[in-house]
Amino acid sequence: MKSIKLSFLATVLMLVFASCVSQGSVPEAAAPVVEAPAAPAIPLIPYTFPTQPVSAWKLPAQTGSFALANLPTLESRTLSNGVVVIVKKNPANRVFSLKVAYKGGVAMTTPEQAGIEAMTLALMARGSERYSYMDIQRIQYEKSSSVGYTSQGYDWSSFDLATIDKYWDDMFEVFADCLLKPAFLSSQFNLVQNDFKVSIQKSNSDPYNVAVAKLHEKMFAGHPYQADYAGSVATVSSMTLEQVKAYYDKCLQADRMAIIAVGNFDTDKLVAKLEATIGKMPRTGVVVPKIERYQPKAELYLERFDKSKGIAYVRGDYPLADVTSPDFATLQLGFSILNELLFSVVRTDHGACYSTWSNAHGFLNPYGSLVVYKTDKPEAVKGWVDECIALLASGKTLNLKGGGQKYAPIADSIEAYKAKYVNAFFGSQQTNAEMASQLAQSLFYFGDYREYLRFIDKIQAISAQDVVAAVKAYVVGAPVSWIVVGDSASLSKVDRTPYLYFTGTVE
Repeated sequence: MKSIKLSFLATVLMLVFASCVSQGSVPEAAAPVVEAPAAPAIPLIPYTFPTQPVSAWKLPAQTGSFALANLPTLESRTLSNGVVVIVKKNPANRVFSLKVAYKGGVAMTTPEQAGIEAMTLALMARGSERYSYMDIQRIQYEKSSSVGYTSQGYDWSSFDLATIDKYWDDMFEVFADCLLKPAFLSSQFNLVQNDFKVSIQKSNSDPYNVAVAKLHEKMFAGHPYQADYAGSVATVSSMTLEQVKAYYDKCLQADRMAIIAVGNFDTDKLVAKLEATIGKMPRTGVVVPKIERYQPKAELYLERFDKSKGIAYVRGDYPLADVTSPDFATLQLGFSILNELLFSVVRTDHGACYSTWSNAHGFLNPYGSLVVYKTDKPEAVKGWVDECIALLASGKTLNLKGGGQKYAPIADSIEAYKAKYVNAFFGSQQTNAEMASQLAQSLFYFGDYREYLRFIDKIQAISAQDVVAAVKAYVVGAPVSWIVVGDSASLSKVDRTPYLYFTGTVE
């Protein structure tokens, strides 16, 4: 996914989304490409998985301790204007986290207006009817709190408050005034516009960001994910304050909202406060467009980046199972195993890169990615990546128990991989803000905020055979769109042919 940090929160909040846009392409003379022979048709995998209705949500008989312990801490209410409020009680600390989440993301705008939602949310934190930007900055500093926004991938964003219980009432007044009555001053708009342009230009100087941006620009052509949430220098530069105001009035009202609160809240008092403020926001009838599947294809793109002397950046993306499918959790676990193989083979055995990894991106249009980061062997790494995929698809991974054999059956080590993955899941919920994001994702992607409670049980139920079957179905022979970014010398070594086919052998 395209990535550029756009958070204006203090250190309490973390941003997860970013953007990158680059210019230029590889001249033929600078990067000759070996033409591939006619390729056999690669069958596309059908993705038709039912989405579970909220009414069907229930805990199975074998539910684990994590779900049973956390279910009583969750509660849901609905404001008079239809906005859902999700509260997770957390008496473990004094931090209060409030997230007003907006479903829709990049699908809400045209490519010509890419970045408008991010700029609008950023400007909302730069002054309101009662509080100037200087007032907000001073109050945040004095009360160790933050008001700002976070973008969460392609599909949703949020306007956030982080504070401690002692300052909750005071900070909520500031937050609510920014949300309901933003000042939208031209002087602050000019500063935000410049900040965005500088951030995008900085991202454009990173060759890996360029690889991701250019790949998605081509891969998602004609799809909503083609438009970057942060915008480009061109779209941000052409944005006007009047457009931002109009976007706020139409698209950032109650229709798309969900409120998530994590902390030691008194739910009744919180809902009363929200009803008196956010509950008064109107519904404008704005509709979030449906995200259709993009049409994948096996392809290789070469992108010239002269400042990357002798070093290339390689990435390939391809479609995955829907996040509501059991296969998606299986692929998440499978990729954590694949990462160990990639590091061992591509980096350790061949010394071919600084790092390498795979990911399962769980968006409304889900896709996987294979990355070789900082390599001086772009002509060879594709074969080694396929070697690792073939090992996993053959039911093998690294031998974690020692001895003379480098590889062992997945069944011998899958429990260790599960434990590692579950620990990472817990690690992503260490702060109340992270927990709020988890709840929002469950709501927007599964239709129920409680769905994350099932995650550990889903992982524990996966067998070695499940991993093998999922890798064979979605990764082996997948229609991968690849990009290689580097200087002309690096690109001239790349043979197109092996990038268009799966070159591994599955036993």
